[in-house]
Amino acid sequence: MSWNAINWYVQRITGAALLLLLIAHFWVEHFASDQLLRGELTYEAIRARISTPLWQAIDISFLVIALYHGLNGLRNIILDYSRISQGAARVITAVLIALGSLWAWWGMEAFRNLS
Repeated sequence: MSWNAINWYVQRITGAALLLLLIAHFWVEHFASDQLLRGELTYEAIRARISTPLWQAIDISFLVIALYHGLNGLRNIILDYSRISQGAARVITAVLIALGSLWAWWGMEAFRNLS
């Protein structure tokens, strides 16, 4: 299987994962919180929830999947709708990988600095 085919499948898989994670995130954050339903939702309650390893893993996976899906989609648009050389395509890919890695690190650092 070629790299392009794998990339195509991963784009679809991450899109489906994003849909599921978004629905779960929206439900938990806006409907399933007892404190929210009682009108007692505070910053401390939210911070306590996102300080747990399970929620951090869910939120970080949401971040990484969203970054991959979005930046890969941007890469596909750039490469599909422009006439650039193979070398320029590699540079664009490298820049997007670096940018995505930096954003992922920045997001993970936000969780590390919660305590």
